[in-house]
Amino acid sequence: MENGFPIKKVLICGKDISGYAVVCPKGASPFLTEAAETFVRIIREAIGQELRVMDEDGAAAYEIVIGTTNRDTELVRQSRASLKNDGYAILGEGSRLFITGGNDRGAGYGVYSLLEDYMGVRFYASDCTVIHEAQTVEVPEGIRVLYSPVLEYRDLNWYDYIKNHDFASRNKVNCTGGKRTDVPDTSLYAEGFVHTLSALTEEPHVPDVQPCLTDEAVYRKVLGNVRKWLAKNPGAAIISVSQNDSYPEGLGCQCEKCRAIDEAEGSPMGSLLTFVNRIAGEIRAEYPDVQVDTLAYRYTRKTPKTIVPADNVIIRLCSVECSFAHRMDDADCEENAAFRQTIEDWAKVSDKLYIWDYTTDFAHYLAPYPNLHILWDNVRFFKEHNVVGVHEQGNYQAVSGEFGELRGYLLAKLLWNPDMTKERYFELMDEFLQDYYGEGWRYIREYIDRTAQKAAKSHMHLDDRPERYLPLESDEDRDFAREMTGLWEKALEAAGTEEYRNRVRKSKIQDEYYNLYMDFDGQVERNRALYQSLKEFGIAYHCESWNLPELEDFSVEPKIWSKYCREQAEAKDQN
Repeated sequence: MENGFPIKKVLICGKDISGYAVVCPKGASPFLTEAAETFVRIIREAIGQELRVMDEDGAAAYEIVIGTTNRDTELVRQSRASLKNDGYAILGEGSRLFITGGNDRGAGYGVYSLLEDYMGVRFYASDCTVIHEAQTVEVPEGIRVLYSPVLEYRDLNWYDYIKNHDFASRNKVNCTGGKRTDVPDTSLYAEGFVHTLSALTEEPHVPDVQPCLTDEAVYRKVLGNVRKWLAKNPGAAIISVSQNDSYPEGLGCQCEKCRAIDEAEGSPMGSLLTFVNRIAGEIRAEYPDVQVDTLAYRYTRKTPKTIVPADNVIIRLCSVECSFAHRMDDADCEENAAFRQTIEDWAKVSDKLYIWDYTTDFAHYLAPYPNLHILWDNVRFFKEHNVVGVHEQGNYQAVSGEFGELRGYLLAKLLWNPDMTKERYFELMDEFLQDYYGEGWRYIREYIDRTAQKAAKSHMHLDDRPERYLPLESDEDRDFAREMTGLWEKALEAAGTEEYRNRVRKSKIQDEYYNLYMDFDGQVERNRALYQSLKEFGIAYHCESWNLPELEDFSVEPKIWSKYCREQAEAKDQN
């Protein structure tokens, strides 16, 4: 641009932004302070203008007022009162632009939305903020923007968001892995986040070992520990009272009393929800603002015939059995039929329905996982079935060698606005690809489209081997694999800058891993190069169970890395 910055001019309600000061509440929270500082930094980087920041005691002719202050007018107060779920309002009134919210999160989200929607700022990753070029940016006079998100709970369990809460907040994610993003080191939950009955009963956590839910001693111990956890965490909004982890064939307690409830209710959720409702009733008077969260997971997924959740109970339905190559509402996908029926049943009886969704291959973090085409459909499907909270579990352990940055960004946008059109979703995808990977982005988009089309011919689960959904059996399969590698090579060649090139190289790891996993054929040096790339980019895990093996012998192919890690761990234990 002419002035050496991405944007030449910014007008706020008809006045050049250089005439404005930023006003924050006296004693503003760290979250609100961070939002104001981000705004000032972006303005500096966008147009080279340094804005003055002051609290309520200061004064300026023109002001951008963030949060709840002594400048509030009746319009501001009325607008704020109408907001919910971290909603925000942006209001132009006289010589002031107000950015406010029902809470500090909402006001901060208003700041980030102003930067995104009017100034073309994109928070793609913790290390990638882009300001789109423009001659003039204008926030119009008399602006009246109010927005309240549908989802009250927006939990994105991808590594970049977990490790960088300020970045997560810029994309309006209010929780990552159960931790609040607006208050450092603070959990939304009292103590445990999920699978908490082992801790609450003070027993070892063993999958498929479930406590007896009709044993009064178990109940009293759980209730006592629930109260202890809540007393230790006075700011917690949710207490998890949830079954231990389970394999697909898990059944829960099989004692006579538990079985009698479950058989009468037609679901093992009968005994669990009876237990959870009783806990919720016991703590209601003492903790009226606390919700009790329990999973509808594997054997407890089906709704009981007559028992319904208490109004302070959250049902968190898990999509663990689904095929993620297809939309959950795809009538032709038999593997998703049970989930479709179950969410419809829970939507009829639960006012607090949350989802635990899965968005990566936990057995192969480094493999292609072509689910980007169904994310919009699935989040929209959740919203249409009265879901008010979503936890999107992904690769939470390490930097991604696949599309972790893109997937995290798109999921954050969907959780904030599940009502966006599908066209807008793919516009956001293309915008990300272009800004993140450079001129070769169209080759990467073609790779995304074609791998999704191929995967959709079969099924794809949360812990599948790549050969299940991207087979390499026929000449057609092998031609396809070569073409996909060719697309990455073209994207690499067209990248333009070293920064773009390195991002392409990092995401291309999925293609290298896939090819070596599927057809190693003694490619020792290629395997060495893959391993060196993983180390270079700080990619520490190749699957949920194991971090990268310590390799010196590169004839150890990716297909046996998990087996190799297990053998190394066993040998170490024996020594």
